[in-house]
Amino acid sequence: MAWPLGAGLEILLVLSCMILGYGLHVEILGGRNDQLASTDSLIRQKREWIVPPAVIWEEQDNSKKNPIAKIHSDLQSEEVVITYTISGQGVTEPPYGLFIMNGRTGELNITGMVDREQTPMFHLKGLAISKNGTYMEKPLDLRIKVLDINDNSPVFSEEVFVGSVEELCDVGTVVMKIDATDADEPNTLNSKIAFRIVSQEPSEPPAFIINKATGVVQTATFQLDREEHSSYSLVVEAKDRDGAAGGLGKETTVQIKVSDVNDNIPVLEKATVSNLAGKLWVLLHMLK
Repeated sequence: MAWPLGAGLEILLVLSCMILGYGLHVEILGGRNDQLASTDSLIRQKREWIVPPAVIWEEQDNSKKNPIAKIHSDLQSEEVVITYTISGQGVTEPPYGLFIMNGRTGELNITGMVDREQTPMFHLKGLAISKNGTYMEKPLDLRIKVLDINDNSPVFSEEVFVGSVEELCDVGTVVMKIDATDADEPNTLNSKIAFRIVSQEPSEPPAFIINKATGVVQTATFQLDREEHSSYSLVVEAKDRDGAAGGLGKETTVQIKVSDVNDNIPVLEKATVSNLAGKLWVLLHMLK
């Protein structure tokens, strides 16, 4: 998510961007922060510069901010009638009907909600057309950026993770790695996943730890003994927003088998020793 949703940081209501000089201009109605709230100044940019994108929120009714952008031609006058049109995603390409241009005023309106995970940026072209259907200006690129909200939970790469580790191994031995992804905007808190072990069975003593950021599972004690516990079952949580309150989380099961090492001296049962002695005595008497 590019900006917090709190009222104190309500993003961008009227920030305007104009391209000056003879030609087709665009006024982007994106929004403003608190520092710009008391100003009506315009940010002017030359035609060859990249026009900053207009911004809309995903999964929200953005029609309350209409018009979200406006285009205008220097050639328009009382004598010259120009009709404004747009093409591209949301107009002439799917999802159809999402954006509508007022042909007389050049105002661009949005009609529905959008999903950033499907389309993070809309690319449109603005056109100025004369009464006889000729283009009055070169097409103008207009981008609509979709701002992220935290609407996706982490997804594990496997339903059940299975690993193994030798008994009596060193503390910190890497057992396995738990993988999960989040479809929200990359490199933001909405997609930053934190891992933690929710529970362990058998519960005592705590035998494993997990790296919060990487999901790597390691041994926490050197006392793993297969003869005592041959396997462990963990419940691991992956939670976005780096594990903070309000983040979305999912849980998975982790099965860890403790493999055997040769750490026990063979012991003969007393009955076995007696049987062997008896058989040896019989054999010796037969040989006499």
